[in-house]
Amino acid sequence: SYANDHVGKLAGLLFDAQVEPKPHQIDAALFALQTSYLPGVILADEVGLGKTIEAGIVISQFWSERKRNVLVIAPSSLRQQWQQELQEKFLIPSMLLDPKLKDEQLASSTIMRSEVLICSYEFALRHETNLTRQWDLVICDEAHRLRNFYTRRNKAPEGNQS
Repeated sequence: SYANDHVGKLAGLLFDAQVEPKPHQIDAALFALQTSYLPGVILADEVGLGKTIEAGIVISQFWSERKRNVLVIAPSSLRQQWQQELQEKFLIPSMLLDPKLKDEQLASSTIMRSEVLICSYEFALRHETNLTRQWDLVICDEAHRLRNFYTRRNKAPEGNQS
């Protein structure tokens, strides 16, 4: 099974990490990693159980496999926390996408740099075409917020409707 094949790999990854994951976090990360045939997974633990750690373990696995075209979309207020946790707990460099520097930051020649890209939902919505590419991994933190973006985007204008 995937779990049996990858527990050893995860142990090697986590040896260098500055975090000691709990068993449920390892289980969640293995679940996410073993479902590569699906278009995605939802990690929906209760608040405070360490979903960021679970996602960090998944990112670490992708990183070790040289799948480094990774995007994290998070609420604006959590972007710097993501950057800090990736660096401090997993030793993975990242870059906060800046609307003023987006063309340079997202240029195809620099996208293959060894950095996780982090942006807000607002950035992703405004610069959707700039983010259209083949990502190895996309993490949507607080993904329930996507509902609000799609609702706002697809809402019919109020007023005179026929």
